[in-house]
Amino acid sequence: MQKYWFALTLLFLIMLSFFSPETALVAAFVFTFLVPGLAFSRFFNLKSYEVYAFVPIISVLVSTQLTHYLSLLLGYSRETVLGSFLVLTVAYAAAVSRKPEIPALGNLSRFVRFSKANAAVFLLIFAIGSLVLFRSIWLQNESGIVITGSNWQDTPLHYEIIESINNGNFPPQMPYFSGEMMNYHYFVDFHTAIVEKVYGYLPTLLPLLDAVFILIFALSVYALARENGRRAAIISAVIATFGWGFSYFGLFSALGNGQFSPNTNYFFQYDGFFGVPPVFDNLLQQRPMLMGLPVFALVLALLKRMDDKKRILLAGIVTGLVFPFHVFAFISAYVAFFLSLLLYSRDFKRWHMYFLVSVVVALPFLVTGSSALSFSFAPLWPMNFLHENPVLFYVANLGIPFLIAVGSLVFFRRSREKLLLLVFGALFLIPNLVSLTPNAWDMYKFFIFAWVPIAVLTGVALARTKKILAICLVLLSVLSSASVIIYNVGTSYLGASWDEYDLGMWVRNNTEQGSVFLTYYSIQCPPTMIGGRLRILSYSNWPYGHGVSLDDITRRANDIDRAYSGSVDDLREVVETYEVNYVYVGGEELKHYPGCVTKFDSVEWLKPVYSENLRIYQVDFSQNG
Repeated sequence: MQKYWFALTLLFLIMLSFFSPETALVAAFVFTFLVPGLAFSRFFNLKSYEVYAFVPIISVLVSTQLTHYLSLLLGYSRETVLGSFLVLTVAYAAAVSRKPEIPALGNLSRFVRFSKANAAVFLLIFAIGSLVLFRSIWLQNESGIVITGSNWQDTPLHYEIIESINNGNFPPQMPYFSGEMMNYHYFVDFHTAIVEKVYGYLPTLLPLLDAVFILIFALSVYALARENGRRAAIISAVIATFGWGFSYFGLFSALGNGQFSPNTNYFFQYDGFFGVPPVFDNLLQQRPMLMGLPVFALVLALLKRMDDKKRILLAGIVTGLVFPFHVFAFISAYVAFFLSLLLYSRDFKRWHMYFLVSVVVALPFLVTGSSALSFSFAPLWPMNFLHENPVLFYVANLGIPFLIAVGSLVFFRRSREKLLLLVFGALFLIPNLVSLTPNAWDMYKFFIFAWVPIAVLTGVALARTKKILAICLVLLSVLSSASVIIYNVGTSYLGASWDEYDLGMWVRNNTEQGSVFLTYYSIQCPPTMIGGRLRILSYSNWPYGHGVSLDDITRRANDIDRAYSGSVDDLREVVETYEVNYVYVGGEELKHYPGCVTKFDSVEWLKPVYSENLRIYQVDFSQNG
């Protein structure tokens, strides 16, 4: 009975969660970050340092997928989420009965005692991530809610997905393009929605969860590099999280000239010379990568031992599970798999294990086409965004680690990391040869995935140099993150004023779930980002990057313009076409359509239901017969 004590504790935690939102929140962290991984780890021969990364990664993957399928059967609700925790408890108890001991976990205490310095590094990584994220996402001040720095543009999109799912949008339509089913790898946001659902409205969860995922990424890179020694592994983890190129020259230049300002001196330049955003910048705002990158690092670690059938099987499972979390991670994992076959041809007979398992696990999403991929055999990324000398461009953007990785290719035959060298080369070439995304800009993300092998190759190389030289090169490799941090903590762009926040909460509490709002196609939209409702169109890059055609986006934008500034007949036509339930007039709407309030007040089938500085009209055709 003693071996089941943890399962009984989990069962008690679930029972309390039905009555206590705070307990349910604790349970959500336990079940989505620990329980599935602890159960799975009993069946695989993992090193102790691999377990640290494996447990949270597999837990997020499994718990989110399980809740997804149960919600398709039973409906998405707080009770369904807690029910999924019960299923996981039963699965954990069954795993304990089959495998009562976990050899790898038995070594964890020794690992912690022996690696206090390493633990301090990971604690610092988590602390920096938390500081920056809590300072730039949902920071409350006298003006309203701050969503600033790197997060000013994409984070409102993720709030729209999370809050709309938790307000009845499941299976989800695009909340930023109503009427179209989600065609985006949204499962990281779904995981956040699950954790929030058991508690209630808690928007400050997002920065906390993002900081946890950044820590998991660092642990996964450490696990990938650890066989080369602790020193190589810790350098790899630091480089992977904070390293990049030479954009900090702009920071020093601005400081030296007395021209520095956090609002203007952000040294990533879209469509400019420093045109690839640093990895830490991506970790702060590109939420799908927060799961895609750790999974990719774990798959690489598993594929480095093709002689172990269980590890190949596990790599296939993880690859299949990651598809709805990040399509790029799925593709990058397959690139690594095929290169491992070339490298370890003697194990070619085991290829079907990885392929079959990954395809079967991902099949429901592959069949439904739930990814916004397109293929063009043309180098659209360099054609559109690489305007400088290619060699100079990539050296400047990817810096010292890139140079070390390229230099490692010279010693390919002597390298222990041949797989990483091949993966680095392949992922670096992909965006320079083909295009797989509707928006060519998104192909830069392959450089971010290439950064994983780059970081490990750098860590291995620097671990073999003199300590002082290694420290200097690490510092010169991570300075680019200084400008990212300054930009995020030094700016205070508003995501929502207090008036907009109050309106969003009113929408949340007083309008029907699944309601469609007519709004301007802006980035911030309180009825959706806070209220959790749907709107006709958002900032155009969001649906465009997720597979919606430019023609459809332009058509909706023109219809919105007609509804606000055209005739009453135009307004009614748009309302009927998109099944609009409410019309919103906020700051963006007043700015672009100054006379819209006067028109809306005169329309008899628009009923004013909110007029506290901002306005909401309910569509009510019963007033018009």
